[in-house]
Amino acid sequence: MNQYSFGNLDKLKDIGSQPSRTAFIDECGGFGFDFTTPGTSKYYIICAVCVQDNKLDDLQQAVEKVRSNNFGKGEMKSNNIGKDYKRRSKIIADLLPLEFRIIVLVANKQAFIADSPLTSYKKSFVKFLHQLLYNVLYHVYPKLKIVEDQTGTSEFQAGFKKYVQNNRPQSNLFDEYEYDFDYSDSKDSVLVQLADIIGGTISKCYTDSAAPNYLEMLKGKIIRIENFPNNTTPYFAISNPYLDKFSKDIFDLSIRCSNNFIAKNDCNQDYEKRMQVAFLKYLLFQVYNVSAEKFVSSSQIISILTEYANSRIRKDFLYRRIIAQLRDAGVIIASCAQGYKIPTSIDDITTYLNQTNSLVSPMLHRVEICRKLIFQQTDRQLDILENDAFVKYKKYFDE
Repeated sequence: MNQYSFGNLDKLKDIGSQPSRTAFIDECGGFGFDFTTPGTSKYYIICAVCVQDNKLDDLQQAVEKVRSNNFGKGEMKSNNIGKDYKRRSKIIADLLPLEFRIIVLVANKQAFIADSPLTSYKKSFVKFLHQLLYNVLYHVYPKLKIVEDQTGTSEFQAGFKKYVQNNRPQSNLFDEYEYDFDYSDSKDSVLVQLADIIGGTISKCYTDSAAPNYLEMLKGKIIRIENFPNNTTPYFAISNPYLDKFSKDIFDLSIRCSNNFIAKNDCNQDYEKRMQVAFLKYLLFQVYNVSAEKFVSSSQIISILTEYANSRIRKDFLYRRIIAQLRDAGVIIASCAQGYKIPTSIDDITTYLNQTNSLVSPMLHRVEICRKLIFQQTDRQLDILENDAFVKYKKYFDE
């Protein structure tokens, strides 16, 4: 007979309270590694548009209205927009107010190892990359249905569906995880079409230097971008003067500290550890894909973490239970009044130290005033810093 701890039962209760979601998935790019052949994609991008099931009908109606206004009777397809960025930006602007989230896998095919199964066999290529995305989805959403755009033959679809079922996370606690998987023809699903538009739009950021920064535009919707192989350099806008300030030593150290913490705690189901890992992954997404110099606001971070927590994250919890705990664990996080980021320069560290100094220095000054007043009142007989707990402060003031 299985034995379950109170922690396990609390976990089941938490998962049971979370709303079911559906992820609508479409891909951009394809198999093929002869980049001298015109039309061979250099990136393979899989986009998941995620929505709570109790909001599906509302989202479907809203997206249908956007489709009708911009495509008439036709299907909403990214390829039909092409490089008409004025039109594409208008469509994205129409979609931004709607309630959905985005998780994306971006595979840089140029960085694949030559003659590996991924570059030699299309089925291995598709299965492996889609499974990478599913692993991210399963980590974020314990109760999830996946709807893929139909691709390949019916035989391949059946085999792929079985592969997904065999490779989804295995439960060791009753059947607390709920997953389902199916295909849908994009002609019959406006939400699969939505995934097509979003995925195709994100791909423009990687394939066309003249495209607007749609990652910046969509940053409030994107929970994660999973890169394969992993990125190694931060994202800077072209001709960005911030490049002159970039410190490889600071960036490499900051990334290593973050990745070490994630590797150690990625499978930890403790609530606070999950939030800490999610926070770091979001900052990594920002520095690699959106901006290496901009700070991410607390409100934006709270909005993203709320998706993981299924409850509103308070600003105090963000600072005390997530950021402070990460810093105590040796993770380097820069911060200022504008928000938080992975440090990429000495300036980022200096900004963080200045912010800390602006808080700590006035406090120390008040302690010094208090100490002097008590000194005067007791004719220097009582020093409030004589306590062993305050030795460091006594040395600081006496120097």
